[in-house]
Amino acid sequence: MNKMKLAITTILILILSNFAKADLNISLKDYLDGKDLEKGSTQIYLLKRCSSVYAYASGIVLKSDAVSSKNFIEISNNLLFKSVELMVIEENKKLEEAQEEAENNRKELFSNYIADGKKNWEKNKSHFKGSYISDDMAICSRLIKED
Repeated sequence: MNKMKLAITTILILILSNFAKADLNISLKDYLDGKDLEKGSTQIYLLKRCSSVYAYASGIVLKSDAVSSKNFIEISNNLLFKSVELMVIEENKKLEEAQEEAENNRKELFSNYIADGKKNWEKNKSHFKGSYISDDMAICSRLIKED
């Protein structure tokens, strides 16, 4: 019973704190500032965020450019797979556990991109431009080129 109360309280705090922030995700640039890029946990988070932003981009361009959408989702899935591999190696997680966690994280981050993209669209009629989402895509595109 105490675990249930703790879980509900934690969820409520997270929900309420999200309403207080302008953007649900902080920019990758801000997140990475001062972080050790050699650290496994930083790399795992970066891979998950990039997977999420590419999944978001895939959805945005789906109707206008199916080929790019398909490419973006392939990139997204490859990045997610790399995060799972790293979780197994760095955090000694079981493959199934790492896959489930990574997929859940991507869903949450993806939802945040959707919400923030809608806010940005209302502000300037662009899902990306003028927002941290554009900056995240730029950072993630460099990560893709390094492969």
